[in-house]
Amino acid sequence: MAIPWTVKKQLTFLSVFILIVAAGMLLVFISLNKPTCFDGKQNQAEEGIDCGGPCQPCLGKIRDIIVVWSKVFKLDNGKYEAAALIRNPNLSLALPFVKYKIKLYDRKNILVAVREGETFINPGGEYVLFETNIDAGERSPVKAFVEFDKNLKWKKIEREIPQIVVSNKSFTPLPSPRLSAEISNTSIFPIEGIFAAAVVYDKDGNAVAVSSTKIKSIKGKSSYPVVFTWPTPFEKEVVSSRIFLRVNLTHEK
Repeated sequence: MAIPWTVKKQLTFLSVFILIVAAGMLLVFISLNKPTCFDGKQNQAEEGIDCGGPCQPCLGKIRDIIVVWSKVFKLDNGKYEAAALIRNPNLSLALPFVKYKIKLYDRKNILVAVREGETFINPGGEYVLFETNIDAGERSPVKAFVEFDKNLKWKKIEREIPQIVVSNKSFTPLPSPRLSAEISNTSIFPIEGIFAAAVVYDKDGNAVAVSSTKIKSIKGKSSYPVVFTWPTPFEKEVVSSRIFLRVNLTHEK
């Protein structure tokens, strides 16, 4: 029995439609299964899962920021300063931007003041966080703790550390404490935006006081004098000091 022409035409259209739909579904399937930097698989010459090769650099195992010490220092009229020495154990990973909180507690472990801030953290090394003029009201804080934002966006940095050194340090305790030094740029290129923090220590290695400043620029093969001062004599004898320097290596060139 011959199939009517109209039925043949309908079957032809139906076959073409089915082929088009099948081809479209195949293309969608191929597109969805094409290797990407977000598919949770190690493919397309990636060094790890979704990193390396054509994707963002692999960061490897990330270690937590270490707070070496944190302290609170009394000023006048209910005002305080707080400082913390932090260490980044990740030698090639940096934080271009990180938020932090310094919390002050009294002897009864009651929270009396909070100071929020933001900073950058270079790969490796030790750095000083320093906050001043913290109002504690009528409370007397004796301890300081540092908390970093949990949502840390680490970045792999492979830039040369600026060639800056500290020399000719000199500390004078009276009539008011004063630490002077020279910051030298030993390279031939200018270095801009140098953060300097001075810490003075007692005989037991405890921080007695902290001060900080920012140097706008030092020309190549040049030195810059810095002076850190405190308004009143210290209760403990200062036997050593250290000046911590850093330049933001997380900025793009």
